[in-house]
Amino acid sequence: MKTKRMSTLALSSVLALSFMLTACGSESNNNNTSSNTNGSTNTNKGNGNAAAAGGENKNADDAANAAANQPSTAENDPVTLKFISWKNGAYNQLYDMFHKKYPWITIEEVPVNGQPVMQVIAALEAAGTPADVTEIDTDLISFDQGGLVEDLTPYIDSSPIFQETTLPQGFFDTMTYKNKKLAVPMVDVPMWVLVNKDLLAKHGVDMPGNDWTYDDFRDIAKQITDPDAGEYGVTTQPEIQMRLLSTKAIADGHASNLQYMNEDLTQSVMSTPGVMDDIKWLHEFVTKDGSMQSNAAAEASGNVTKDFLNGKTGFAIGGDWVLPDLKKKAQFNWDVLPFPKGTSSQPGYSIYGPLSLLAGSKHKNEAFLWLSFQFTKEAQKWKIDQGANASVIDPELTAYYDQAPIWQGKNIEAVKIAQKNAKIQPGVTVPAWGDYNWNNILNDVIFGDRNINDVIPETEAWNKKTKELQASTGAAQ
Repeated sequence: MKTKRMSTLALSSVLALSFMLTACGSESNNNNTSSNTNGSTNTNKGNGNAAAAGGENKNADDAANAAANQPSTAENDPVTLKFISWKNGAYNQLYDMFHKKYPWITIEEVPVNGQPVMQVIAALEAAGTPADVTEIDTDLISFDQGGLVEDLTPYIDSSPIFQETTLPQGFFDTMTYKNKKLAVPMVDVPMWVLVNKDLLAKHGVDMPGNDWTYDDFRDIAKQITDPDAGEYGVTTQPEIQMRLLSTKAIADGHASNLQYMNEDLTQSVMSTPGVMDDIKWLHEFVTKDGSMQSNAAAEASGNVTKDFLNGKTGFAIGGDWVLPDLKKKAQFNWDVLPFPKGTSSQPGYSIYGPLSLLAGSKHKNEAFLWLSFQFTKEAQKWKIDQGANASVIDPELTAYYDQAPIWQGKNIEAVKIAQKNAKIQPGVTVPAWGDYNWNNILNDVIFGDRNINDVIPETEAWNKKTKELQASTGAAQ
C-alpha cells in the first residue's frame, strides 16, 4: 500500500491524464459496478492488521489507536482534511456532525467547480497542499493506475466501525479492482418511479400497489394519456431509458446486471434477442401507444412533457436529487413506487457515489475516520433524511424510514422496497466503460428515429474492445 506522496514523475502522469480526461469528458457518478442486490447480508471481519493501516510516519501503536477510533494524544493535534467534492456545501451538516464526534478534525470542502477531479488533485499536489479524500467522477481504474488512491483493505479490516456493521452482500464489488478496495460509497443514491396521483385520479385510475408489474405500468400509461389536454402517461426523459429499461431487462431475466451487462461484468448482452425485445417494448410507448412523446414531438409542443414537475405526465424516474423541487414546487399530489415486477424478479436501481482515500494525504488515519464515519448510524440517518438509501443493514435504520420527515405522507414501503431490491449501477471497474455506447444509442432509438439494428454492431465492437483490455491489463475478475 502506498503511503508516500506522489513523486514528480507520478504527478506529471496525473496531470497528463487529467488533460486527457478533460478532452474526453467525465461521466460523473454514472459509472459504478456490482452484480449483487442489497437483499442478503454479510458482516465484515477484521484481520487485526492495525499497523498496516498507519502511514509510514506513524508507529504501529498510533495506527492501532486510529483504527480503533481512539487516537493517541499526539493524534489529537488539530487536523484539517481537504475533501474534494462537487456538492458545494450540501454536506455541511454532515461535516458538523463529524467534527462533533472528532473535535480535533475539521473538514475543508474543496469544490470541483466543473473541473475533472484528477486536475484538482494534481493542482493541490503541485501547490504542496495535497487533498486527503475525494469523490470520484470517472472510473476507478484510472485513479488506481495513476497511483492516486489507497487500497482501503487494511483500513477496513482494522476498523471497529466496519467490523461491527452488517453490509449488503457484494457491497464492495462496485469499488474493488484487482482485489483492492479502492473506495467506499459516499452515498447510495436510490431511484423510484415518480407518480402524479392527481393525473391518475383524473382518469379514474387508482394508485398501483407496490407489487405492480411492467404490464401495469404500460396499461396505466395508456389510460391516463390525453393528447388533447397535453397529458401523457410517461415523461419524455432520458432517465426512463437509462434506468427503467435497463432494470426491466434484469426483471425479465434478459440481463444479469444494469446497463445490459452479463453476470461477471465482462460483456454486454444489449444485442441479444431478449434485450432487443425490451427496447422494442419501450419504443412502442412512442410509436404504438402514444403514451410517451418522442423528443421531436415534445419539442414541438413546448417541451412540457420533458419535465415531470410540470404536472402533465403520469410517470417519471427520480432519485434523491428531485425531492427538494418536488417538495417545494409541485402543484400536484405526487408519490413514489418501486420499479415494477418483471417475469423473473422486481429489481430496483441505485448508484454508489465512490469516496476514496488519496495516496497523497498527510493525514491518512484521520481521513479514514471520515470514510468510516459514513457508516455510523447518525450519518446513515442523516442520509436517509436527504432521501438517500441506508448503506448499512440494521433494523433501527430500516425503522427510521418511517420517521424521516422527507417521507411523511408518502409511500414509505416503496422506499424500503427500492432500497432492499436495488441493483447497483456498474461502470467504475469495467475496462473501456467510457466507450460503451449503451446510453446515447438507446436514447436515439427510443426517442428518435435511429434504427434499432444499429445496436448489434455497436455492442459487438465494444465487447471486443473491453475483452482485449481485460486481457492486456488482467482486469477480468
